[in-house]
Formats: sequence, C-alpha cells, structure tokens
Amino acid sequence: MLLTWETVVLFCISFGAVTTVLAYFEITPKNAVLLLNELIGKRPLPIPPPPEPAAIRIGLVPGREIVGREQEAAALGVALGSGGKVVLAGQGGMGKSSLARHYAEAALAQYHGVVWTRAATRADVIGGLMAVGGALGMARPDVPQLADGQAVLARVAATGRRWLFVYDNVESFGDIKDLIPHGAHLIVTTRGAEGWQGFVVQRPGVLGFDSVDAPAVRLLQAEAGRAGDAVAARDLAQALGGLPLALVVAGALIRATGEGFAVYAGRLAEVLAHVPENEDYPTSVIGAVMLSYEALSADGRAIADLCAWWAAEGLGWDLLTAAPGGEWWESRRGEVPEAVQALAADAARVRAGFVELTGRSLLTHEGEAWAMHRMTALALRLQAGARPEAAVALLAAAFPGVTVSGNWPLCARLTPHVRAIWATGKAPQTDAMDALLNQSGVYLGAIADYPGAAEISKARLDRAEVRLPDADRRVAVALSNHGSSLRQLGDLAGARVLVERALALNVAHRPGSADLADTHDMLGRVLLDQGRAGLAGALVLAVRQNQQALVVRRRLFGRGEPVAQTLNNLGAVRSAQGRGAAAARLYGASLRIFRAVLPPRDARLGYGLLNTGSTWLKAGRADTAEPLLREALALWQGVYAGQPQHRNTRNAASWLVSCLLRRAAAGENRGLREMQARQLCDRYGFDFEECKVIAMQFPYAPEAVKEG
Repeated sequence: MLLTWETVVLFCISFGAVTTVLAYFEITPKNAVLLLNELIGKRPLPIPPPPEPAAIRIGLVPGREIVGREQEAAALGVALGSGGKVVLAGQGGMGKSSLARHYAEAALAQYHGVVWTRAATRADVIGGLMAVGGALGMARPDVPQLADGQAVLARVAATGRRWLFVYDNVESFGDIKDLIPHGAHLIVTTRGAEGWQGFVVQRPGVLGFDSVDAPAVRLLQAEAGRAGDAVAARDLAQALGGLPLALVVAGALIRATGEGFAVYAGRLAEVLAHVPENEDYPTSVIGAVMLSYEALSADGRAIADLCAWWAAEGLGWDLLTAAPGGEWWESRRGEVPEAVQALAADAARVRAGFVELTGRSLLTHEGEAWAMHRMTALALRLQAGARPEAAVALLAAAFPGVTVSGNWPLCARLTPHVRAIWATGKAPQTDAMDALLNQSGVYLGAIADYPGAAEISKARLDRAEVRLPDADRRVAVALSNHGSSLRQLGDLAGARVLVERALALNVAHRPGSADLADTHDMLGRVLLDQGRAGLAGALVLAVRQNQQALVVRRRLFGRGEPVAQTLNNLGAVRSAQGRGAAAARLYGASLRIFRAVLPPRDARLGYGLLNTGSTWLKAGRADTAEPLLREALALWQGVYAGQPQHRNTRNAASWLVSCLLRRAAAGENRGLREMQARQLCDRYGFDFEECKVIAMQFPYAPEAVKEG
C-alpha cells in the first residue's frame, strides 16, 4: 500500500499508543513517516520545505564569511533569547558589525522581519525606521522626526510577529533610548560598553592566533588566497593582534602583490615603529592600512585621501565627478590640486580607483554605494600629508543652490559628508568650508530639520566670528542664519538678539543693500512669531520691518521673487492681526509675481496658492478660495507624485476639504462637493465627520467685501 497522509491519520487513530512510543524514543513525526515507508517499501511522503527567510528584510546586505566567531554567535543568540537586547561593544576593527551581520543572516528564518540600519546619529536610526514603515504601508514624511520613528516601532509591535533590529555604530544609549523596539530583538554595535542598563553586553575579542590553524590564521590565509606557509601566517596574525579588520586589509594586499607573509610582517614592523600609541585606535589596523595605502596607484591614493574625510557610508565616484559640472566649480577649483582636478574630470579613472580600493578592502561595495570602515578612515587621516582641503572644495563645487526644491535630492546626498568633515574636528579654515556649512545649514532648515540646521548654523557662526571682521558681510549672514534656526526651534528671544545684531551690521556697512532687506525681512518673521506668542507690540514692529524690506527690495528687484516673498510675509502679519481681507490681497499680489517669475510647476507656487486660498476661506470667501486651493493641491500632487502623502499635499487637501464642506453646507451643489470632500478624506486619511465640524468654524459671506 502507498502510505499517504490520510493513511497515517487513520493509523494514528487506530493505534494511538504509537505516539507515546515515538515520544519515548524521541522519534520526530517526519522521521517516523520515513521509517514506516522504508519498512513497507513505498515512496516516502514529501518532506516539508525548510522555513522561509524573513518576509521583510531591510538594510541587511551579505558580508564576507566570518571565521572563528561560532561560540560568540551562539552566545549572541542565547542572550537575545533570554533578554532580547544585546550590545556588542569594543574598539574599532574588532568585527562587531561582522558578528551582528553573521547572526542576522544565519537567523533569517527565525524572524518575520530583519532590519539593519546605521545608527551613528538619531537621524540615522529614524531614517532607517522609515524604510520599515514603507514596507508596512506607512507614509514617509519629508523630514522624519522622533514621533515618526516611534510610530513605526508601534506598528511593528502591533504585528505580533518576531522581529530583529540591528542598530550599527551607535555612539551612546542616549541616542536611541526612545527608539528601542518593544517586543523585538535588538543588537547594538558601539565602542563604549557603559550606560547600557537592561542590555546584555558582549565584547567580541580578537581572533585567536595560538596555533597554525587558529581562527586569525585561517582568516588571514583566506583573504590572502593562500593556504600554505602556516607558520609565517601565524606570526603575521600575531603581529596584527588578531584584529579582524587588520587581517582582512593585510590579506587583501598580500593577495594583490603575491608577497609572502614573512615579507609583509617585516614591512609591518617598520611601519608600526612609527605609529603613535593611542587608546582610540589599534596600531595594527593603522599599520595595515598604511601599508595598503603605500601600494596603491596614484589615483587610488588620491581617492582614498578624499574618502577618508567624507562620511563613512554613502560614498561614490559622483562625489568627485559631479564637481567639474557644478555651478561653483570655477570659484572652488583653485583649492583642488591639479592632479585631483584631472582625476575628477575623468569618470573612467575615478571608477577604476574605486574598484582598486575595494579590491584592497579599503572600501566595501554595497548596492549603489561604497563605504569605508571608520578605522580605515582614521588611519588615512593620521598620515602626515593628509589634508581635507580638496575634499571640502569638491563638495563645495558640487553643492547646488538650496532655494529650488528640485536641488534638494543632491543637497541630501552631500550634506552628510559636510557634517562628517566637521565632526573630525579638523575642518580646514577655508572659504569653501564656510560655504558648505552655510549651504547645508540653509538646506536643513528648508526641509524642516531644525535641530540639524541649528547645529550647522552655530558652527558657521562660530567660525565667522573668529575668522572674519565684523564688517565682512558673512558675519551678518551667519548671525541671521543662526537666528533663523533658533526661531524655528522656538527660541524667539535668542533669535531676535542675533538678527538684530545682523541688522545693525548691515545698516552700518551695507545700507540700501539686498543683505539689509534680508535682515529686515528675517527680523519681521521673528517679531511675527513673538506677536503670535502674545508679546505686546511685536506685530506692529513686524509690519515696520517688512515694509522697510519691501522698500529696498522693490528698488533693487522691481517685481522680482524677493518682493513676492516680502509681500507674502507681510500678508502673514496682517492675518495675525485679524485683517483677513488685507492679508488675502497681499498674498494675491505675492502670488501674481510668483506666477510671473517662477516656472509653471515650481513647488513654491503652491505656497502662494495655499496662503491666498486659505486666507480667503478664513475671511468668509470660500467661493474665492476654492479654485486657488484646487490649484495648489493639483500642483503639489504633481510635484510630489513619488510621495503621495507628502505633508504639503496633505495640507492643501485639508484646506480644500474644509472649503468644499463649507460651500456644501451653504447649499452650493451639496451632493457633488460632499462627494469630492469624502473622496479626499478617504485618500488622505482624514475623518470626514471631524472635517465637517472644522469647516463650520469658518464664516461664509460670498457677497461681502471686507476692507483691511
């Protein structure tokens, strides 16, 4: 007879005692079926396939196979099973990330979701969590904030499934304390082991090198591509201290040059004799990197020098090749050595250099980007001749203007590298560095990353006040920009002090200039916010500042975009004063200029449309507001087609829903407008009944003309 699942079920029903026997002898059901089929000589039943890997896999890319970490990987699994949270702590080059990656890859089948994110900053973690939210169908905000990351973690917990998170390269517990996934397993890699209460702390050790088949020796031989000469390999592994990064870099060079382990060990000893001792880095890693650097081609060395100053992740050849085509190239190329200029102009040479560095294990290649280990970058920066001026100038040449939203993707690409250079503490005292801090700070403010903008603008101001005399316009610009950042963070008093200082400098040194108009306008914004917060007299002062800005800008720009911006700001003050019709007219005048000077699909047009339309709605003119709000929504739906839940689009939709429902309540084509409002509510996740209540808060007098 053919043993099928049905016959097995009947057999078990008839002979229930068999299960007891199987349990006693620890025979699994699958093995029992195979045994029975073997006994009766029939075709065995199909064996269920192994468990599928994680359904959701984010950020985890395959790494090189690790050697000699079996016991540590097993201990990591046990610790996760008992407490759910493990810290892998230790100095750079120890293989913490490799161990975490090895466990995550080996345990894929145990989890519904496996998430790997770099975590050098809180923003890194939040950004990584946004990818998880996308996989779970959540909208991605333009500038993710802490609450957005926490919302993703709440959604993960609500799945009721097993998840594994890896936060790689965390600085301290404070950076992630409010971003701990609840009910999930979490691995953190970090340099410091202190302050991790509630976590199991593991310290991956160096690889053993006490015998010719010890893990460090096997790793070195594997990377070098040679199995023999085990005694010399053991001696070299000992000289390298068993540090995985040093072994990998050394092995890559030996593979490339064909030299023996003993020859490499002799050269290493010469280099290590001159490496300064420092507890922040292992000298063997420094020595291995320096030997590899010396063996690179001239192009390879030039690219390594540059990458050492940029952010560890997100490297790519475009960081060089984009500079000669950048709008600031002619003004920055003087700070770039001629050899590097020629290299940046030859994409084929740049690509070949990146391939060479990857072959020497000085870079790793993941997807569309390259990365450099932080210890490798540190070793390269320790060289006597390493200077960051060229790395800064190349970024400055490529960094675009920040007022055009179409440039923001490139700004987002370059800003982490600006911040990385600043974080080294060795940023050069050059105009290019000042320009980078200014541009990246303004960009961060434009995308509403106000803490980041404040950090960068403060750095720029500190440098300006040390390097430049008060008469230099860059001092006033730095004061105004940092004041703007403080305003966005809610420190209105601090913002006002800085902007008033900037205004005084411009009055003294640049009367009648665009800079003077800019600071009048910025001070008007600060005073507007103070007036909204209840400071007596602030709104009157804000009007005066905006009017003074308007006089200068009209003289300088006629009906240009700066004039439209001041009219827009003055409209905001009139709205705060309760003069809705006057505000609407100012917004309308601003919008007319925007239409005349901006491209038809420019995102900035949406602000003019929304401000004008929403103000008319608040003034009781929903009939006038509706076409403007419809246009704003359609514009932003097109501009942000890739982000259907963009905050600007949602904001325009919300105002349009109120407008439609207010006109519907007045009996103006009620059925159609209510249907359109309901469709928008469904599309953007608004509560329809709540929107109806909000809409009725607006007056509606279509024939009224209110003087402001």
